Amino acid sequence: MGKVYLVGAGPGDPDLITVKGYNLIKNCDCLIYDRLAGDDLIRSASKDCELVYVGKQPGCHYKKQEEINEILIKNAEKYETIVRLKGGDSFVFGRGGEEIEALEKMNIPYEVVPGITSAIAVPECAGIPVTHREIARSFHVITGHTNAPQNNIEKNDDSSLYGIDFEKIAGYEGTIVFLMGLSNLSTITQKLIENGKNPSTSVAVISEGTTIYEKEIRGNLSDISKKVKEENISSPAVIVVGETAGKHYRYEKNRSGKNVYEHADGLDSVSGKIKMRVGVVATPSLFQRLYSAFTKEGITTALLCDMDVVPDKFGTEQIGQLIDNDDEKHNITGYSWILFTSQNAVRLFFELYKKKNADLRKLSTVKFGALGEGTRQVLLQYGFKADFVPTKYTIRNFCEEFERIITDNDNVLIPRAEQGSDELIECKNRWKGKSDVVVLYDVKGRGTQHIKRIEEFTHIVFSSASGVTAFFEEMEKNRKTFSHNIKTVCIGDVTAAKLKKYGVKSDLIASVFDVNGLIEAVRDG
Repeated sequence: MGKVYLVGAGPGDPDLITVKGYNLIKNCDCLIYDRLAGDDLIRSASKDCELVYVGKQPGCHYKKQEEINEILIKNAEKYETIVRLKGGDSFVFGRGGEEIEALEKMNIPYEVVPGITSAIAVPECAGIPVTHREIARSFHVITGHTNAPQNNIEKNDDSSLYGIDFEKIAGYEGTIVFLMGLSNLSTITQKLIENGKNPSTSVAVISEGTTIYEKEIRGNLSDISKKVKEENISSPAVIVVGETAGKHYRYEKNRSGKNVYEHADGLDSVSGKIKMRVGVVATPSLFQRLYSAFTKEGITTALLCDMDVVPDKFGTEQIGQLIDNDDEKHNITGYSWILFTSQNAVRLFFELYKKKNADLRKLSTVKFGALGEGTRQVLLQYGFKADFVPTKYTIRNFCEEFERIITDNDNVLIPRAEQGSDELIECKNRWKGKSDVVVLYDVKGRGTQHIKRIEEFTHIVFSSASGVTAFFEEMEKNRKTFSHNIKTVCIGDVTAAKLKKYGVKSDLIASVFDVNGLIEAVRDG
């Protein structure tokens, strides 16, 4: 019998999950999740983990609570570690108690890992404190959607608010937070006013809070419903009612890059706030570096295609034979240069060397070339300094500058990606000596949930030609068409050329082929 962990995923931003919850996701055998859990967290699970979706999607059949309970029990009998991942916190309108009762009936061990509830986190990240000295000394969390009992003979149009005592709620001091109430917003505000709440009471509605899609509408009880309809705000949303809903404690950057504080009351939006939303097609490690850098610039960022580095079977066998061969003329030391044009090639090469349990000292006679600062740094992590780095991090510069130093006696090995630069092949044919190219890996991609909302992005960053291919394959799968209103940013000419094959012109090309080059292209473009 396995153990079930009820893990709160937090309010939406994957970075706001607890460390304990994140570690459980990474190491569990089975992950049972719903719609609010977030694709970014689901991707953290291991490749061997069984993923079970039990969430509700509009227009589709979804699992009833009784079915979910059965799924929990069934998988607890099958796996050792089961994570039940729920949006927010399991005990704040998350029906965690019902699932625990089902587990207890079957004597299944469990543990609850708290999550940050959206009732507090979403207003907080929007600059709204749910408590404030002398303004709100308490806060109240109310469900904005309930179901009337089936045998309720007085069931009417307000049945989705059955049992909510608006007379009592309207009399509450402090801040009132409604969860899951967007569809009932008009009725909620009307009933609060009817029961004595001042129509001018501040209200904030925050849709998809703490995520890159966050939208925020400010107003009061008398006009907020109209504003929300006009802006086409969608669920999930948090409704905040009370004097604190007029606060906006947020540290922003205006368009000129100047830091400003916003402490204004009743703002509909932050003046000068950067509206840029960047989608990235990259490997997880590269995305994390871009994400960190863009976040510092005040730019919201999401991963559109998750790219996996897939070793090439034939290429790895070739390199493996070169490492194993004792004949100096036909082994790795038969090369005077090894050129790396990517960080992935460096990692795969040395991991293969390590797997072969080969002696790195044999490489003491070999010189190394690296395209870009990032590639040079990764090479250094394996204990080797680059003997050649071009002055500019482009394939053309790399080829032209290396051509000046290579001799007739040099043998050059170039481990690279399958969809690498054709220009490199053309150049190496002009070099002196002998040059061998080995395809060491390819990069395959799969779309994330964000690709379904591609029209909401202002920029797309492509970090490789293979990423371009993966992106358009995923667009076709999701029946999405590319909008030419979106600016495209490419890491180099090879990637831009691949993009052109799909009928899209690159708006921006990084002048330097690394993370900093991509960031500068987006920021300055």
